Amino acid sequence: MKRVFIQLIIISLILFTSSCATTVFQTSEQTSEQTPENLKEAILILQSRLPPEDLAALKNTTEPDLAKYHHGFGAGLRNSLGLWSKSPLAQWFTQRDIRHPDNMSSIIIKSLHRELNGLPWEVDKQLHIYQQSQQEIEILHKKYLLKEQKRYIRRKSAMLGWQWKTHQAPKALLPKQPNNKDIWGLEPYDSGFIVTVKGWRKTPKNIWHDGIYFISAKSTQLSPVSVQGCPEIHDVIVRGNQAQWLCKENTEWSIITTQPKAPSTRQTLHLPTQFDRLRLGKSKTGLIIVSQDAIYTLGSDKLTQLFQATSSTRQYPEFDSDGYGNHQADEFFFPQRSATLLLFNNAVYFQVEDTGNETDLYRLKLTETDIESANKFFVHKYIGRRAVNISNIAIDNHDNLWIGTPNNGTLVKLSKSGDTKFASIFNNLTPQKTISTEHQIHWQALLPTSAILISDEVMYLASSNGIVTVQNNEITPVVYFDYPLGMNRTPYTAAPQYNYHIKPQRLGKFNDGSFILGDRHDGVYLLMNNGSSFDFYLPEIVNKPYLIGHN
Repeated sequence: MKRVFIQLIIISLILFTSSCATTVFQTSEQTSEQTPENLKEAILILQSRLPPEDLAALKNTTEPDLAKYHHGFGAGLRNSLGLWSKSPLAQWFTQRDIRHPDNMSSIIIKSLHRELNGLPWEVDKQLHIYQQSQQEIEILHKKYLLKEQKRYIRRKSAMLGWQWKTHQAPKALLPKQPNNKDIWGLEPYDSGFIVTVKGWRKTPKNIWHDGIYFISAKSTQLSPVSVQGCPEIHDVIVRGNQAQWLCKENTEWSIITTQPKAPSTRQTLHLPTQFDRLRLGKSKTGLIIVSQDAIYTLGSDKLTQLFQATSSTRQYPEFDSDGYGNHQADEFFFPQRSATLLLFNNAVYFQVEDTGNETDLYRLKLTETDIESANKFFVHKYIGRRAVNISNIAIDNHDNLWIGTPNNGTLVKLSKSGDTKFASIFNNLTPQKTISTEHQIHWQALLPTSAILISDEVMYLASSNGIVTVQNNEITPVVYFDYPLGMNRTPYTAAPQYNYHIKPQRLGKFNDGSFILGDRHDGVYLLMNNGSSFDFYLPEIVNKPYLIGHN
């Protein structure tokens, strides 16, 4: 039997609690010792070297409970017996098609346990189980590689081929985060913006939002909106220069339409059933009304039903059911606290918070009953089994739906013909054979994908790094965001960077070239255009209401 100098294999101490055991390994000076060349020798050495009390503890463990030794005792075996290297024992296992050290140590532990209990080792059966498992893993891995190859081929034909025109742009120093709520609506109106906020709740309410405000470029103040003749504002949509307000007075629902310097109009909603809550949605042709079990379009004189659900609730475990922190099996047919839905290509798209406080995208085809997540209609097909959250969606002038992500560096384009295209996937403008969330790209060359603004033929994109424009497949930076006081950009999850980190999910532009950004958690940022530079400004929230609408 071959004898070599190795470290003393085991001086162990098994520490027990009521539910687990941990083996602590120590090593001594090098000494002459047998190196096991096969399983039988390994068991003999373990029997001679382990303290009697440890052997007794192992013996009295039931076989199904041997798994608790995998990390402590098993880790010591894998290291001491050279199972991670080409030790004689590791080669003995490899010759029998057992290649992973985890499987080797499991066979050693089980064989020692059976030896201590006077049971046959059944080595061939043990080997067969792991051989079969390993073969299955290899088959699955080959299938995985084949799927990845197919995804790569799809990605190659799906990339839009955008390129940076330049990386030169002014920098704006980030201010300390405002103490506000999530911005889920940012609608241009009357040379300013209507801002809808949503915060975390402990108790449900029939009104989905937590406040609607107005801000103009001149006032730089957020004022709560008051609409004449609308005691309860449940929702608002802006189309062109008109704002349409979903109002409720007692049990009566109505739409009040306002526009600057023009009289307001009111349209009573004649619903087939009385509802406690309603929402509005957008389409290119008109206003969408979403009830607790149906979707309608609103014409000049009546509601036309687009979709009727079989129930006012559904079971969908991915939602943060009601948006106020509880997770339930039964969800509303349409999540009441989702972002404004968009009607696109005979389906409604909407963002909703998941149980991890991130936002995901779902669609409901009007000809079907089940909803689909973004994972189903583009992530798995092109990217794979990866977490991709959605921060913003927008429809351009050519009837394409754009989908932005908060921190993945992924921007998706869905066309009306059904094609899926990508401007960027995990911060890469060109197709990559292997997708990685790690990137070596300088932060100024990362495409912003968090917030989307479509203005005629120009697209504006914003993220924590800055704002760019895209036109004719060329990316031009407008402004970069920089941390003050010489702070590094990473890690932004730790102080002091975290206190200055911006997370845009809505973007708007004033007539003078200034911007307004709606943050995922912290409220509104104004980015004021000074001609050749930009400066951040945090608007003040005032109590005086901003009155909209008149007779």
